[in-house]
Amino acid sequence: MTNYVSMNEITVTTARPTILTMENVLLAAYALVSLVLLVRMGFQLGSVLRWKLKGKRQLLHGIPIVAIDGDITPFSFFKSIFINPALHNEQETNQILAHEMTHARQRHSLDVLLSEMLTITCWMNPAAWLLKHEIRHNLEFLADNSVLQSGFDSKNYQYHLLQLSYQVPENQLVNKFNVSPLKKRITMMNQQKTRKTGLLKYSLIVPLALALVLSSNAQTLVASAKNTVTTTKAPEVVISPKENSPAIASDVTQDLKPANQKLEDKVYTVIEEMPEYPGGVNELMNYLTTNIKYPADAKAKGIEGRIIVRFIVNKAGKIEKAEIIRGFYPSCDKEALRVVNAMPDWTPGKQNGENVSVYYTLPIMFKLDSSPKNAVNKEQATSEIKDSDKPLYIIDGNPATDAEMKALNPKDIKEVSVLKDASATAIYGARGAKGVVIITLKK
Repeated sequence: MTNYVSMNEITVTTARPTILTMENVLLAAYALVSLVLLVRMGFQLGSVLRWKLKGKRQLLHGIPIVAIDGDITPFSFFKSIFINPALHNEQETNQILAHEMTHARQRHSLDVLLSEMLTITCWMNPAAWLLKHEIRHNLEFLADNSVLQSGFDSKNYQYHLLQLSYQVPENQLVNKFNVSPLKKRITMMNQQKTRKTGLLKYSLIVPLALALVLSSNAQTLVASAKNTVTTTKAPEVVISPKENSPAIASDVTQDLKPANQKLEDKVYTVIEEMPEYPGGVNELMNYLTTNIKYPADAKAKGIEGRIIVRFIVNKAGKIEKAEIIRGFYPSCDKEALRVVNAMPDWTPGKQNGENVSVYYTLPIMFKLDSSPKNAVNKEQATSEIKDSDKPLYIIDGNPATDAEMKALNPKDIKEVSVLKDASATAIYGARGAKGVVIITLKK
């Protein structure tokens, strides 16, 4: 038999919501103040309507007005101008009408209503009240300026404003002739108008500031570019058929790519710690001068010149992809590549503490002694090289002739690229069968 435990019944009901919360209290206070301000605005609109119904419509100097009996300050609301003609002489009346007509024509009452609605909806924000006052002052400045532009005397108009001490009941919606503060209005009227030359000066401030900012940015970019473009000056190895001692000749300058720019195959040009030959630069010079032999055919023909070899020192310090980026004679080029590929392992370069592959450029000079028997014209010797063995030279995208290559100044070269085998023939066809040397000149 199965026994069950009996439990008391639980009744579940919905919780009764609490109305009196802090959020509801604050919302109620906000709504109450907004309602009071809205009701006050309604009373002011009703007051204007009562004045309109109480007054008499007539023409004053050809302008329709609402004539009011009693001591009131002239005011306007939209197109209606309220004034007591008996209180003002002809000159004062003309000034008042010119002032209030400006409010009517430019629909300043609409601006006043919008400022009132802004304070009703955003009464907690002090900026709304400040904006309301500034709008009213600006509207009076515009009306005063219109009066003065109409030809009325400035001092007489200002005295007229000061003499009007009587006021209508406080109404924030109308544009009153004598609205406070008068001091600001009088100060504004007495200010000298900025001359056209002054306006021109002010108008030049913005473009001048922009020019200064752009100039500052341009100087920063130029300085950054100068810092990122590195010039490498490598010692040149001079190979002589009689001397095997190293000698430093004129430097070869090559513009490299920015230090922080990686190549597609992750090979750098300049890094924090450059690779180093075992024992340093002096040992590298000793190795090259000892192992490079002057080719017999070049020596017999009196051929001499400079070779630039580029190779990669990989992460393990081994030599990879040695190539001639500037050669002058096949056997000399071949000898330079042989010795470079046979170099012992280097100390690899490092970037951010990690071993990386780095390009290294090495200039080698093949030079004969100055004895008369070796004074063979270099151009005559090199002319013996068959045209079919020459690579195709491209300077700034155009094929170069032998004369153009001879006239080329090495200092004008910015970058040299070499294409071989299929990569050369794929672009230049049969002309690139012996290789293509692409030369980019400095601009």
